[in-house]
Amino acid sequence: MDDIIIIIIIIIIIIIIIIIIDPTKKKINNVNSYHKNIISGTHTCGKFLSSSYYGNRGPILPGVGSRPLPWDRPVFDPSPPQNVTALKGDIAYLHCIVHNRGNKTVSWIRVSDLHILTVAQYTYTADDRFEVIHSPDSNSQSWILKINSVQPRDSGRYECQVNTHPTDPITFPVYLSVFVPTARILGTAERYVDSGSTINLTCMINFNPESPTEIFWYHNNKVINYDNRDSRVSVITDRGSVTKTVLLIHDAHDAATGTYTCVPSLSATASVRIHILNDYEYITVTIL
Repeated sequence: MDDIIIIIIIIIIIIIIIIIIDPTKKKINNVNSYHKNIISGTHTCGKFLSSSYYGNRGPILPGVGSRPLPWDRPVFDPSPPQNVTALKGDIAYLHCIVHNRGNKTVSWIRVSDLHILTVAQYTYTADDRFEVIHSPDSNSQSWILKINSVQPRDSGRYECQVNTHPTDPITFPVYLSVFVPTARILGTAERYVDSGSTINLTCMINFNPESPTEIFWYHNNKVINYDNRDSRVSVITDRGSVTKTVLLIHDAHDAATGTYTCVPSLSATASVRIHILNDYEYITVTIL
């Protein structure tokens, strides 16, 4: 009987202790205090400051601390062309515009061999054809990579980079294509024409973004003058994405024998050899 009484007394004491401590109530009070601090903007962990506080780089948002906001970071202007074409020997300009650069550094990289070409306004390549154009005195946001006398090997991807340490740099890619205009005369390289007939040579000029400003025909290394009174010689030119020029020599005789060359400006040349056959001449063809 005494044991039962003792057990009952112990149980009563435990219940009284639980009621006095009331951990549930304490937990609820802590939670309410936490939310109250968040709402007022005075949370003591340092992640939240008063909603009326603005630092030098804009408002500090919950969970962000003092990191720069997206609109205050370097960003590329999307307006410059990202596909640039140039003719062999011309000057190529690759444009890059950076807003909100701050104290960040702008570099140009050739992706094919990961070669750093320029850093800020300094050139880091032994190839003196490369240089960067930038005017710091005018607060310019433009960084132009200039390539003098471009060659086909310069074709490929280039990147304008801005370091954003500790994160990876941001990049603006530009693709350069260097074309070598070519000329070809349709037909075989060696031709035989009957005396008194018409020589008809057609020259096609390809891979030229612009039509050649000048096209000359040469006969045995001398320019053919088709503007004189000799009506036997004429040239017809059709300009376009592919330029075609046709040389016509009517009533051709022995003097017309020789090498004819099509010479467009800013393009390779093309040549054919013409033989004039008289009535007494013939060609022997051996069939194997």
